Amino acid sequence: MRKFYIPVIILMILTSCEDYLNVNSPSTFDKDYIFTSESEIATAVNGMYVPMVSGKGWVGNLAQKMLFNTDVEFTTVTTSSNLKESAFEPSAGDISSYGSIWTGMYDGVNRTNDVIEGIEQSPLFEAADKTKPSRLMHYYGEAKVLRAMYYLELVRNWGDVPYRRKPAGNKDELFIGATDRDIILTDMINDLIEVEPVMWYAEESDRGVEAASREFCQGLIARMALYRGGWTLRPDYSNPAAIGSMQRNDDWQKYYEIAEKYAGKVINEGKHSLNRSFRQVWVDECSWIVPVNDDNIFDVPAKVGGSGELGYSWGTYIVSQKNSEGQNASNAPHGYSSGGSKLALTYMLSFDNKDLRRDLTCEMFRYENSGMTNIVQKPIAALTVYCGKWNRLFMATPLGSTSNKGTGINYTYMRYADVLLMYAEAANENHNGPTPQAKEALKKVRNRAFAAEDQPEMVDTYVDKLTSKEDFFDAIVKERAWEFGGEKHRRYDLARWNLYGKTLYNLYFDWITLGKVARTKQYENTTTAFEEPTYDERFESYPAVAYYKMVDAVNPAAVCVSQTIDWYKEGGKNSYDEAFESYPSKAPTGYTLINMCNQYCTQVKNTSNPRQWVPAPAVLFSFYGYINESNAATVNPETDPVRYLVPIPPDALSSHQGLLKNYYGY
Repeated sequence: MRKFYIPVIILMILTSCEDYLNVNSPSTFDKDYIFTSESEIATAVNGMYVPMVSGKGWVGNLAQKMLFNTDVEFTTVTTSSNLKESAFEPSAGDISSYGSIWTGMYDGVNRTNDVIEGIEQSPLFEAADKTKPSRLMHYYGEAKVLRAMYYLELVRNWGDVPYRRKPAGNKDELFIGATDRDIILTDMINDLIEVEPVMWYAEESDRGVEAASREFCQGLIARMALYRGGWTLRPDYSNPAAIGSMQRNDDWQKYYEIAEKYAGKVINEGKHSLNRSFRQVWVDECSWIVPVNDDNIFDVPAKVGGSGELGYSWGTYIVSQKNSEGQNASNAPHGYSSGGSKLALTYMLSFDNKDLRRDLTCEMFRYENSGMTNIVQKPIAALTVYCGKWNRLFMATPLGSTSNKGTGINYTYMRYADVLLMYAEAANENHNGPTPQAKEALKKVRNRAFAAEDQPEMVDTYVDKLTSKEDFFDAIVKERAWEFGGEKHRRYDLARWNLYGKTLYNLYFDWITLGKVARTKQYENTTTAFEEPTYDERFESYPAVAYYKMVDAVNPAAVCVSQTIDWYKEGGKNSYDEAFESYPSKAPTGYTLINMCNQYCTQVKNTSNPRQWVPAPAVLFSFYGYINESNAATVNPETDPVRYLVPIPPDALSSHQGLLKNYYGY
């Protein structure tokens, strides 16, 4: 299936993102209107997608926001005067965006409620066979799937939220109090279990994986069940100023069993595979090619020229400059991007250097103009790297040198790799250790990540030695990081595993130690040794610095790329992904030094003989709302929760007339 510009879904019948954006909301039908044809229902069904493909949805604000720092997705904050959501202290601008997302999600809920009731009241539904798939029953299931998707986004970002299952008779009926998140998730899971048997598979639909399908319904049941069975931040109702506490319900095991069952259905029914290479998945995604039988299970469709942020704020960084007409532009005909959303440097270094996912996911460079027609790679020295999954240079048909947002690149909401790892996680938990099927699911994901010659060691041996429940779970935690970097799963995963606090706590102190280890290595062959020599075997392989030179490009991502980076190698080691036994006192001839892990430790200005060193500001302030220099000695990651939920927007608090209230210290 290939998508060209305006069209979003092409299989047998042409449907487009214009259909999603240019339809009346079901709410505009007269209250007493009765659906009398499937074509009328189809129009209303298209309307349910409008909020998710608009600027308030997954390709718009949701791509840019809800980016609290993790060990994967990470944005540096270097001062307490400029805190934001990434540091767990949302700014006024963040909260304004939350209001837009909240409105968009409830627009989706209202539209799906209208369609569900409209179908249920239709004579077509009364006459339908409700035990097997048909176009009408698929539409009905589709509406319930999308409603569940909207509610899941509300629950996992806000916790307890207003909950309606029926269309509001008047505006006042929209303004109600919050319902416990467990009630909402339980209802949504039961809804999807009910409609799953009557839905079509993506290969049977005329809209492929860019619309809800039976296998997406199954996968969404598994995802919601893992959230329902996982940990969550609960408010202290007696003290709204308190952060609250992490809790898990006693019935959690039931939901892990549901997750295993429905993720297992996706696997056993064999509609999807991981046949394409990891790189090709993203090359295709950026070229608007969306197969129905490979990794993609559900893509939120985007429109060229719309509000899409993928390939702009998320993705390969292509710097712009003013062209002869005074417009921001790149020499590349593919346009430019902002590179605003990033990943942690230590995340890149956590990959095995044979892992084929690393260099596609993590880019320690950006592209800049060179001359009048070319662009060149330039290395970056930072505690972050860019995410290369959404790379404009992959576009088969470039959008023009001045193009930026609105790439038409979909948001990959669910992939088959996610289903495999959800299944493996649930099976391991349910059976007190990994089953053969759980191990096989993990092997499928890792098999694609390594070249054939490396698979015996990195797939078979690696997985087969995971015999205990604890070891297998730890492997799942790592694998989900390596597989989904930049796709914004990590925050939610860490929360439901109750690992968020421990992860941030460890990052804070580990980065301080890593900086000292790196400075020790960097200066040990110089006349001025590091003043605080530190050794820690955990970080012995982490590079303190790296060395590079520019070379003519060979097989670049696009023909306009004239030069790329060549990293210095010594003794079979690449300087940017592994530490040398010792570092030279100056860069090798022809190469330039670039800082890496030494950046976690910075020299105090105007200090010498001896120099004074402190943790980098990005270490001290990037987790400020959870751990910082003033509270680091007292934070207890076992009991102190991370405030990963966001505040209810001011407009919602006002319009609900006192029925809603912020907790968690907001």
